Amino acid sequence: MTEPTPDSGQSAADPGALAPRRQGEATRRALIQAAVSVFAEHGYEAASVRVITAKAKVNQGAITYHFGGKDGLYRAVLETVRDSLGAQPLLSAADVDRYTPEETVRLFIRQTLAALGESMRAKRYLRVMAWEQLRPTAVRRRLSAEKPFATVVLAGRIVRRLRPEADERTVAVATAWLMGQIVTFVRDGEYLAAPPFSLVLDAASLDELVERLTELCLGGLAEVGPRHQA
Repeated sequence: MTEPTPDSGQSAADPGALAPRRQGEATRRALIQAAVSVFAEHGYEAASVRVITAKAKVNQGAITYHFGGKDGLYRAVLETVRDSLGAQPLLSAADVDRYTPEETVRLFIRQTLAALGESMRAKRYLRVMAWEQLRPTAVRRRLSAEKPFATVVLAGRIVRRLRPEADERTVAVATAWLMGQIVTFVRDGEYLAAPPFSLVLDAASLDELVERLTELCLGGLAEVGPRHQA
């Protein structure tokens, strides 16, 4: 796909110069929006660029033109998800020591599950991240190396607060475990709503779910003695 570029001799304020730029920005936004939906539904590997461009109503070559390919588009989606989920959090990594361990875990769970009572777009963002836990991608690893996701950093700080003597491997395992206990309720909401679980997962049930998960996660992360201690 070849998109027009502004004539170098035109003023930046000239509508004729701005039109192609605005068209390109609109195409990028449409592709990212469509890609969020498809990646949330199918994960990175199974997502089809043909389906994405069809949803965005653009030529298939637009992904290569604007993002360099599927990897570049997925990176843009992850950046969008990261920036959105990190905006105005109830709890940040810097705040962990300000609260009791119980309240820290409760706030973390509440902000992670907030998508249950928010827009479909917010739910899709969390499903994209849930797929990353299920099938991690090289794109996510590279992006995280450049700038870690706020949710992961926060989960790690919480684990370190609750298990100050734990080694790095234990912290890493516990961090992944803590995140996994929560995101499944967003990723697998439709499955959990059906028998045999028949769980109601919506804004009205959020408080009760947060309390139950807080109790369970605190128990799972509690400091325990040696396994065979008498």
